[in-house]
Amino acid sequence: MDSEEKSVGRDEVIFREGEPSSAAFMVVQGQIELTKRGSSGPVLVGLLGPLDFFGETTLFEDTPYDVTARASEKSRIRLVSRAALVEWLNTEPGAASRLGTMLAERLRHTHHLILEQSERQVQKNAGSGGGILGLFGKWLKKRFSNKRTFEGGRASFQVAIATVNNDVDGAWTRALASQLDGQSGLAVKILPISLQIEPGADQIQATAAALRARQILAKDSDLDLLIWGDVHADGYSLWFSPQGIADEDRLGVGSLFDSLELPGDQQPPSGDVLALTLFAALEPPDDRRAKHAQMLRAAEVPLQDMLSLLPLSWNLEQQRTALAAYGRAMAALSAVDPTGPWVTQGVEAYRAALLRLPPGEAGMDAAQLHKHLGALLMAQSERSPDPAWLEAAVTELKAAVDCINKARHPLEFGLLQNRLGLALYRLDLVIGKPELLKEAMIAFQAALQAFPRTEMPKRWAEVMHNLAQVLQVYGDQMKSAEVLERAIETARAAIEFRPRAAMPFDWAASQNTLGTALFMLAKHSRGAVKLEEATEAINGALEVYRQYGATRQAEVTEKNLVHLQKLSKQRRPGTAQPVHWFEADDDKA
Repeated sequence: MDSEEKSVGRDEVIFREGEPSSAAFMVVQGQIELTKRGSSGPVLVGLLGPLDFFGETTLFEDTPYDVTARASEKSRIRLVSRAALVEWLNTEPGAASRLGTMLAERLRHTHHLILEQSERQVQKNAGSGGGILGLFGKWLKKRFSNKRTFEGGRASFQVAIATVNNDVDGAWTRALASQLDGQSGLAVKILPISLQIEPGADQIQATAAALRARQILAKDSDLDLLIWGDVHADGYSLWFSPQGIADEDRLGVGSLFDSLELPGDQQPPSGDVLALTLFAALEPPDDRRAKHAQMLRAAEVPLQDMLSLLPLSWNLEQQRTALAAYGRAMAALSAVDPTGPWVTQGVEAYRAALLRLPPGEAGMDAAQLHKHLGALLMAQSERSPDPAWLEAAVTELKAAVDCINKARHPLEFGLLQNRLGLALYRLDLVIGKPELLKEAMIAFQAALQAFPRTEMPKRWAEVMHNLAQVLQVYGDQMKSAEVLERAIETARAAIEFRPRAAMPFDWAASQNTLGTALFMLAKHSRGAVKLEEATEAINGALEVYRQYGATRQAEVTEKNLVHLQKLSKQRRPGTAQPVHWFEADDDKA
């Protein structure tokens, strides 16, 4: 929307009631009061702050201003011509709805004030649909009568916006909510509470903020997402907390170290970026996953050419976080639609975001971008035989680890090391390079340092299971009984914290790893190795996979069982080859 700004001094009149309307206005800074003529003098009908809109009578030719606008303090306002305003309302999704909501609130406020001062005739005219509000309402009804659709009278997703910090009268929060008005199937409400997270928050501070957000969501089970944050001189800093606990393995999943920075002027494409970010942050239940994917795809359409859409007026942080949010959305879409162009677009967005980091930046912002890019590349490697995807993923994950301060962010450090270990392990399976397995072992051992067994048993067991897999493959390659024995011990330790009843798939995976390690030890050991435990472990895993219909896992386990049965009939011991056990060094890790 083309516009120009100008400054107005205290008590300066911008326009008077009855004057021909020539332009509309938006408050950029300061405060504007609106008054109407009354029998006993001017009647105050509105007190406007930043992002509030006025002078909307310019929509209709030959219609004079219906109020007097005066600056109650030194202010800056933005002028919008009639032609630019009409074009904006006709082309910008949700623009008319936002303007209509604002005018409806002003109408209610006007009614209240006029009633108090006995201006009954004015109230009657306004209530009967006359004047500018009545005309505007008719135009809205005609132009946008089918704008919003709901399923069964209820929005597909319920979103709450906590009142942003530093917003004294709520105008900034209302303006933020208005940017989502045009989203079909999305219900938005404002909560009279605020949440805060310190800039550069460490793990403890971020966890505390997450708990506060979770407490708010727990009080209203109908909510699917909470948006919260601050407003400041450059605009908004926003965070997104989904209902429940986010799935850390889901492609595109964000964290409290992923914020969205938006300018406060509501200029495109900020509304579209906000909508896409919240859809990417949702953790929909199974019965709404298809609808979520549909809405996520629809939200991506206006931002298909994201790089060219970013306004030059946005600062580098705003551009970077918008590109990162777009990347997360593309990653989420790639998980539900592997045939689309989402991976290419996501990789491009993440790399463009990395270019917008300050020179030499090596903090959490950089770590998150490298992490998300690495995860997307790693997922793509599962769909392509080309090892280049995994090699690129390893490079990005190593860069992410290098950016993390282990003391300030131990959980993020551990998660990254675990993911790096998996990428190295999978790369070895493709190209067969034992040095990669050594690196994977070091990464997993570094992750174990971040996940104490007594405090984080589930995470500890997950890393132990991954380590056991690497040890069994490395032991098999090196024909080392010593390494295979270590793999067996590690798998047994993981199973101890992965009960079958509560974690059937995790239990089965570790049982399969245990059985395979025992099989390999029997194959390479000079002495006799009993295979009863191996047979029992693999049969247990196979039983779970068949029970839950996990066809692919069952097929792999069946093959392992066949190999085991053959070995039981004819054992062929190999030559044990002892190797050095690599312990993780803190500095090296």
